[in-house]
Amino acid sequence: MALDEILLLTNGPGELSTWVPPVLRRLRERVPGARVELFLIRDQFATGTEETKARQLPLDAISGRTDFLARLARGKRGGRGVVLMLGGAPRDAVLLGRATGYPAYAYSFNGKAWRRGLEAYLLDSERSVQQALKRGARPGEARAVGNLVVDALEDALRAGASWPQADVLLFPSSRPFAVKYMLGFMLAAAEHIAAARPGLRFAWVKSRLLTQRSVEEGLSARLVREFGGVGGTLRGDRVVSEGGLEVAVLDEDLRYGVMRQAKLALTIPGTSTLEMGFLGLPAVVLLPLHKPEAIPVPLEGVLHWIGLLPGGKWLRHEIVRRLEARIPHLALPNQYLGERLYPEMRGIFSPADVAQTALETLQPASQAHIRKRLGELEAKPGADELVEVILAALSRQGDGKR
Repeated sequence: MALDEILLLTNGPGELSTWVPPVLRRLRERVPGARVELFLIRDQFATGTEETKARQLPLDAISGRTDFLARLARGKRGGRGVVLMLGGAPRDAVLLGRATGYPAYAYSFNGKAWRRGLEAYLLDSERSVQQALKRGARPGEARAVGNLVVDALEDALRAGASWPQADVLLFPSSRPFAVKYMLGFMLAAAEHIAAARPGLRFAWVKSRLLTQRSVEEGLSARLVREFGGVGGTLRGDRVVSEGGLEVAVLDEDLRYGVMRQAKLALTIPGTSTLEMGFLGLPAVVLLPLHKPEAIPVPLEGVLHWIGLLPGGKWLRHEIVRRLEARIPHLALPNQYLGERLYPEMRGIFSPADVAQTALETLQPASQAHIRKRLGELEAKPGADELVEVILAALSRQGDGKR
């Protein structure tokens, strides 16, 4: 079909790694002549290296918030196009759609974020559709197409040939502000696990979005020593902790293959928990609240900006503590299944406490139960249907049908 322009919007490292690539590949196959521009509308969790990662994708242009605002001001200039948000606030997709005259679509795991003005809200599951309907979406405006994380997993595993072996994986985050707290904390937990189970192999799956400075700060453990964290030294493709534990350092492109073979992951809340769930990998999810104003939490928006005000750290500290208690499940598989399948450690705890929970999760009975329940996750790929929904709607509009 004739389509002049595709405007994609995204905001974070998780979406840029898992949602954008499978959809972009299919759009390129279906409408090879269209110009594709990606707007990186970075949020407070941005690493500053997202553009480097985006440049690895087949895009005609990569733009930021300033370019986005300029495009809003430019107004309509004719032609046929579409706006598709793959991570971020649906409001931005609606605004860009109105400014360009293009129909606006958004994909999400969160039906509650539905926004009036979208041509359609494309979601991962019927569960999310029901959330959107309760928020005011009409039948047909919210539609379950499948889970783009499944597409990312399938694409990566098809491409892989030989995968490294590891038993326990460390995922301290792809965000610099998070890894400087979590890496040393997880290394200390790994030392305790290794002391109880000497034969286990450990690996840190290192994100390409991390800067050298953030890695060095994380390995120094400067910010977490008072909570029991330990430092480490990078030696080639390994980190050696202060206690002498060797931890392999793996590139993020290897994460799906190594997840499929591992026994356990230590992670923080985020998209990675869903990747682990679909691959059947048990995990322990950590939300330490020793310093709520600084340690990564799955709470966004105004909380970040509050922290920048005079006295804001104390206020954010209190808000985070209160809101955390109201979140029943942090890990996405737990949310989907409606139970605390993945152990979630919240509040004040030590690396030794993490190790104890990890050792319990490594027990054969726990492994079997978790893997069985993870097999019940709704794991339908979504990229093909998402692209088909958008192109079919555009085709009907082109024929004068609504």
